Amino acid sequence: MNIQPPHSYPGAPPPILDEQPQFYIKLSRPIVTQVLLAVILAVFVASVLLGAMLYGSWTSLTSTNINVLILMGAKVNPLIAQGEIWRLFTAIFLHSGVMHLLFNLYALYILGPLLEGYIGHIRFLTIFLVSGLYGSLLSYALSSPVSVGASGAIFGLLGGITVFFLKYRNNFGGQGRAILQNMLIVLVLNLVIGFSSGFIDNWGHIGGLIGGALVMVGIMPRYEKPASLPGMIAPHPVMGVGAQALVIRERRLAEIAWVVVCLILFFAGVYAVTVARLTPL
Repeated sequence: MNIQPPHSYPGAPPPILDEQPQFYIKLSRPIVTQVLLAVILAVFVASVLLGAMLYGSWTSLTSTNINVLILMGAKVNPLIAQGEIWRLFTAIFLHSGVMHLLFNLYALYILGPLLEGYIGHIRFLTIFLVSGLYGSLLSYALSSPVSVGASGAIFGLLGGITVFFLKYRNNFGGQGRAILQNMLIVLVLNLVIGFSSGFIDNWGHIGGLIGGALVMVGIMPRYEKPASLPGMIAPHPVMGVGAQALVIRERRLAEIAWVVVCLILFFAGVYAVTVARLTPL
């Protein structure tokens, strides 16, 4: 609301603005999401060509030659127990069949820009990768079949989004609560479908969900109001008016330390599962 002076005269000061500042989060472009989409698609194309050249088989809608998947780094429990722990990472980018690929690409296309927009490129990539590792870890521990796919990482994005909007649900108002509700519904439905199907590695999904939520708790951005207008000195700083971008509080060392702790837990889990698998009953 503008408050006009009672009289206008030459040299009169400008009207006083009685407007409260409005704050918003400056969104990041989904650059990492686009790169991940391209990498996953490129790896799938490579698996198709490799299958055709080495085994004379082409990928179908529902499956890819298992020999190709194993060659390229699928999660194979006995091989991981023998020291090939890199498979817990490479399995994230492999997919079995066109439908498996398209489902995960679509999920990443929808969820990636939402989360990356709010938390930034590095945090988003960290959640994606660590979630994928946690998904592979729980699958390694509790699921015997050969397994591939970015589903664990995508469930990690769901976990990260849920934690973010749970934290800031009141700040985003109705829109934030609607997003939170939708994420919870999607999580429950996918977990129910996973447990009702014998072809879905639901332990990988749960591991990714846990990993994404765990990482987000420690690296979630904390926001502050922007600095006062230039020239204003405490104790009477004056904020600008109109829409202003919130500032992310500097917590780099704390965030790095949290990610290191999460990775230590991951490697400790890999060690514990491997020892359990190699120890005779």
